[in-house]
Amino acid sequence: MLLGGALLTCGWSQEPAQAETAKSDPKNEPKYDQTFSGPIVELSATKITVSRSILGKPAEKRTFWIKPDTRVEGKLRVRAKVTVGFVTTDDGDVARLVVVRSAQKPPEKK
Repeated sequence: MLLGGALLTCGWSQEPAQAETAKSDPKNEPKYDQTFSGPIVELSATKITVSRSILGKPAEKRTFWIKPDTRVEGKLRVRAKVTVGFVTTDDGDVARLVVVRSAQKPPEKK
């Protein structure tokens, strides 16, 4: 009987701690509605243009606004492959999260 109460109490105290950690974690992902992936073809301080090629379809380019609250993971440069999480507003597409994808190196043979 005492053991059941201890387990119940222990489980109860862990849930709020986990929820608290999730809320206070600074790495929470910004909210966005859609994603777009491909290499950067144009880059400025306020805009990023990404091209996407899908087999059997013409290449598609999209331009995203970069705002002060846009989170960028990695170093932005032309031809870098990125994934952009964005929201569409009256001003256009606004990037909320830009993740630079690093090039995968093949494993070295020994």
